[in-house]
Amino acid sequence: MKLILIRHGESARNRGLPVDSEENNLTAKGVQQAIEVAAKLAPMNIDAIYCSNAPRCVQTLDEILRIREDNMPIHLTSLVGPKLKKENYEKLKSRMELFLDDLKYDHKENETVVVISHLKPISMALFLIKGKQEVVTNGDLLEVVL
Repeated sequence: MKLILIRHGESARNRGLPVDSEENNLTAKGVQQAIEVAAKLAPMNIDAIYCSNAPRCVQTLDEILRIREDNMPIHLTSLVGPKLKKENYEKLKSRMELFLDDLKYDHKENETVVVISHLKPISMALFLIKGKQEVVTNGDLLEVVL
C-alpha cells in the first residue's frame, strides 16, 4: 500500500506563540502549506484518509477536501494524534505499530492511504517503516510503501 504521510501546516505553537491546545490553529503560512499539499494530492487517487482530531490537522484536511470531489472514507483518530506529555517513546512506538498494523489489515496492497498527523507520530511511523529517522517539517508530504 502507498502511504502518504502529511505533517500539518505551521501552527501558532510552531511559531513559538503561547497557546492552549484548543487554540493551536494554523497560521497564515500553515494554511498556505496546507493549500500546497492539497494541490500535490489533487491528481492522486486516494482510497482513505486518517487524520488526527487536533484542530491544526483538521484544518489541513479541510484544505485538501476543498479541492476534491471523491468519496473516500475519512477517519478522525487519536491513534495519529500528537505525542502526549505522559506518553513515553515506547508507548508512542506501540501506538504507531498498532496503527500501521491496522492499516495493513484494513487496506489492500494497491490502495493509497493519506495520514495527516504530527511530528513525533510521523517520525515514529517512518522509523518503523524505514528503520531510520527523517527530518519532517510542517507541510511535508512523504510517500512510503507499507
